[in-house]
Amino acid sequence: MTTTAPVRRRRWPVPPSLLLGLAPLVAFAAVSAWRSRPSDDYGALGQTVDSVVRALVLPEGIAVLVLCAYVTALGWWPIATVDRGRTALRWTLTAPVLIAVVCVARLPLVDWGAQPVRYFLLLTVGVLFVGVFEELLTRGVLVVGLRRRLPEFGVWIASCVLFGLLHFLNVLAGAGVGVTVVQVVFAASFGSTLYLARRLTGNLLAPVLLHAFWDFGSIAVSGTVQTQDLARLVPAGVIGLFAFAVLALGVVAGGVVAWRDDRPRRLRRRWRTVPPMGAVAVSAGEPRLPSAV
Repeated sequence: MTTTAPVRRRRWPVPPSLLLGLAPLVAFAAVSAWRSRPSDDYGALGQTVDSVVRALVLPEGIAVLVLCAYVTALGWWPIATVDRGRTALRWTLTAPVLIAVVCVARLPLVDWGAQPVRYFLLLTVGVLFVGVFEELLTRGVLVVGLRRRLPEFGVWIASCVLFGLLHFLNVLAGAGVGVTVVQVVFAASFGSTLYLARRLTGNLLAPVLLHAFWDFGSIAVSGTVQTQDLARLVPAGVIGLFAFAVLALGVVAGGVVAWRDDRPRRLRRRWRTVPPMGAVAVSAGEPRLPSAV
């Protein structure tokens, strides 16, 4: 007599849900608000080797480890980091490519002799941690959760807006309100270009590298160029204005990609209540019953 061992159901990976997609973002916002102090010198970020280590390398490295453990526990790596369907709209590649050009154009403006070599090495590590954490958080886990409840156009809007609003926490760290509002708008627009980078390449690596490259140039320029060095600051300002125009293109392109993805959904909703032609013909040929008086 043979016995059959009971079949155990596989409970891993955890099915995607909106709650699980939002949980790490809410937790990160709560921890950031708890750690921030109005007396913090937000403007000193990245100005010295010590500030790079304390404000970037250590906290972002810990955040990456915690988030990676969370994604591993859920079993979400394949869906959080890979898009099986790439967008066919190749013209939208213009926005990420131009942002990469902006990042390259800022490198000659960095005063490479103003800081020791270890400053730039540690800054590279720090911005890579930022890129991995924020992209896995917003263009990875958050997108997985949002896709459970929203059409792709809603996923695009919500992920960009929430990414921008995260930067409003900088007010609690001593940043000015006006500057922070501009940063929020900029980050939300930048989020659309990063969304495009994921949709075009089919994986999360491209937005991670683009995000890190952008942060490296921004921090390196502010951390090495003196306020009276107009020969570097003026070109940096012109490049910044051009970047805003590119990000506007990224917003339009991201919206078009997401809207196009929802076309099959819209068609299903449009035609699902239309009866088949045979039913219409039968109902038209049936005699009407006399109405009761």
